Amino acid sequence: MEPMEVSVTDEEYMMTKAKSFLETDCYRCRSWLLTAKSMFPNNFGIHFECYEIEKNLRCVQRAARCFSCLLEDFPNEAILWKEIENFTPILCMDTSCLSEEQTFFREMFSALPLSIQQKLLSVCAERSEDTMEHCRLVLLLLNRFPQSSTELALKLMDTMITAEKHNQCPNVINCYRKILVCDLGPLLVSTNTLNQKNLYKMLTKTTEFYITYAMGGHSIIQNLPDTENYIKTPWDDLFASCERIGKKLSWELRSVLSQSDKRKAWKKVSSFAKKFVIASNNSELSKQLVFCGMILFVRHVFDYNKSLQIENGSEYLLVKAIKGPKVQINKPPLKQAVLSIATKLNESLIGITDDSSEVLDHFKMAFNYWELLTNKEPMCTDYWKLSAQIKVDTFIGQFLNDIEFYQGKYKNLFKAVPVHDSIRKSLSLVTLYYCTQEFKKCTEHIFEVIDQIKSISLYGSVSTEIANPPEEREMYYIQIAKLPVLQYCVKIMVQILYNQLSNYPSTSDILIGHLLVLSQMVWPEGKAIAEDMYNHISKLPLFTYPQFSTYITNIDIIEQFMAMFMENDKCVLNIFPCVASLLSPRISTRGAGKEVKDEFRSGLRRQVRLCSEPVDETMLLFFKNERESLMKTATLMQKSLTF
Repeated sequence: MEPMEVSVTDEEYMMTKAKSFLETDCYRCRSWLLTAKSMFPNNFGIHFECYEIEKNLRCVQRAARCFSCLLEDFPNEAILWKEIENFTPILCMDTSCLSEEQTFFREMFSALPLSIQQKLLSVCAERSEDTMEHCRLVLLLLNRFPQSSTELALKLMDTMITAEKHNQCPNVINCYRKILVCDLGPLLVSTNTLNQKNLYKMLTKTTEFYITYAMGGHSIIQNLPDTENYIKTPWDDLFASCERIGKKLSWELRSVLSQSDKRKAWKKVSSFAKKFVIASNNSELSKQLVFCGMILFVRHVFDYNKSLQIENGSEYLLVKAIKGPKVQINKPPLKQAVLSIATKLNESLIGITDDSSEVLDHFKMAFNYWELLTNKEPMCTDYWKLSAQIKVDTFIGQFLNDIEFYQGKYKNLFKAVPVHDSIRKSLSLVTLYYCTQEFKKCTEHIFEVIDQIKSISLYGSVSTEIANPPEEREMYYIQIAKLPVLQYCVKIMVQILYNQLSNYPSTSDILIGHLLVLSQMVWPEGKAIAEDMYNHISKLPLFTYPQFSTYITNIDIIEQFMAMFMENDKCVLNIFPCVASLLSPRISTRGAGKEVKDEFRSGLRRQVRLCSEPVDETMLLFFKNERESLMKTATLMQKSLTF
């Protein structure tokens, strides 16, 4: 049986011959292709095969020429557009992550005549059904051909804003806003495309994006390549973007954003406000001031929030300074006295329990901008309007809470206390209930703090600021570490007990003893407390405090009791259980028998051996064992203020 003959057209024969030499002799291959193109100039298949062969040979220039011919002679062929759709997304990709084939396509596109490039990008953008791809292609077109129409650039801006809304992006940190702000924005500003209205529109979008990214703790932006899905330096980028736009708007203040000296920046802003804005009531100058001032304000709040979190895992909390202990607690006024925010910050009112100055510095700078922007017209109205657009209050909650604390609006702050149980929550309630003079609740939360303090790994150190704050001090930042927190709780209990001792001297023994114990935690400042207690004891016929041997470890207090035992013949010191059984209430220590004296001396010697015990462990034991009596004292103190 003879083999069946297969009919082969001339075009097919010539292409088959060309392909047969593809791997062995590229010159003979190209000769056959050239002949085929000459003989059949209108055959798309031949021309496309020529392009395919040059592509496979990775000949960029030849492939670009073939591709240009295809676009000019066969613009409507489906196969051609399929090829275009395959490689146009590559044009928008980062060059560092391209494969060999993808690199070839980019190089081939660059080798096309500029008119072909522009036409191809324009047509591809129009044909694209994917919004993100459309935006990227138009952006590429605008970058490569800045002379493209202004209408196209403005249309892209509107498209991206519309896409952000229609795609129901959960927040402004999304792929559309990122490309609008980081890629399109600088291009629009540099090419004088935007009028004043659109410049303010772009400025607002840019400010909102960067502030939300930086303040909201965002990292990854969804639906973007790995090389584009994060912002490395959001604040620097925000300052640079605003300076570009500010330059177009002829802003005098634009340079303060990049001013490294924060105090010089504040001086320039405040001077500008007084000299131009407040004096002239000029709305354009006010907008300039509000944008620059608000950006710097939020940056200082960002630094403030960051400084509240310490590198070792601890944090700071603003609490009421506890004076005294000889500060009389009176009945709370019917109306809470409030420090007006319109007054300048009184720096002496606020301190910190360690040597760190960053927290105070950032709070003061943020306070200055806040006071300027929210208390004087016309900036006040412009600030609240812009703040609502950008949702600034979402990110400055901690600062606003601390402002209210500074103002004395304590009752407003209960709603801002953390929801989840933590030592921060308990300590916040301790200071708030103390400020509102609800001492029973204050003491209840002190015991919560004591229970939670064991879980704190950071030990910290005792603070003179807590033990003996300056007379003018009203509040300070306390480090949430074991020693300063315990010291703060002790200081509050000292003041409650001290006031109760003044009001109810009949319960003096237990109060005097407790105050002696607590004074050890704030030593040497506690020495004044102890001396006052010695004075109280010297006036008593009998002082009974059997807990002495459990809690008193301070050598100065032990030595003083030895001196009182030896010198004071008017008071019986009933402080050791072994001595109590030998003492008669009718006789003094001086008149006691030799056995009593020996037992007393032995008790004090045993007590001296406890001097090396950590005072914080003694305090924790004290709070654990004396909870009932301390709560009873706080309750009585509360009642005395109620009636």
